[in-house]
Amino acid sequence: MMRFTAAVVALAAGLAIASPGSAQTPAAGDIGLGKRLYQDKATCGFCHGWSGDGAGDPQSPGKAANLRETKLDHDQLVEVLRCGVPGGTAMPHFDKFAWTKGEECYGMTAEEVGDKKPPTPTVGLQKREIEATVAYLEAKVIGKGPPTVADCEEYFGQGSRRCQDMAAGRKQ
Repeated sequence: MMRFTAAVVALAAGLAIASPGSAQTPAAGDIGLGKRLYQDKATCGFCHGWSGDGAGDPQSPGKAANLRETKLDHDQLVEVLRCGVPGGTAMPHFDKFAWTKGEECYGMTAEEVGDKKPPTPTVGLQKREIEATVAYLEAKVIGKGPPTVADCEEYFGQGSRRCQDMAAGRKQ
């Protein structure tokens, strides 16, 4: 149990603090796929907000990590998407094999983490999809500062009503 607590504390600390991002250079196709996965399949914006700032949808469970300020490195981001965040958070594990023998998370199996295992997602992601989602976050979200109108238009498209409201200073 002590190992579990230390792993969760370290993970939580990493989720909350700013970082410059990864040294890996993802392919543009990976970034595009990652954006589509973030937007549609994994619906990350529901909790983390379209810009990754943690604002989320008003209907979300709330208190999602601000991905624009995360201090997690590439491998840690992959592990969070693959394994979720244990300990009663809403962050699910997107790899259906996570927490099994040979696919341990944070060095533990489901038996070792017990009732602190993260929730099951509504959809699963393959390892390459998890990597693409992380590539998108590293290229377009992490360390980018507060979201801009240009970020909004890149995410939703030129002329989006939401971006027009943002440009006019109205609440998103």
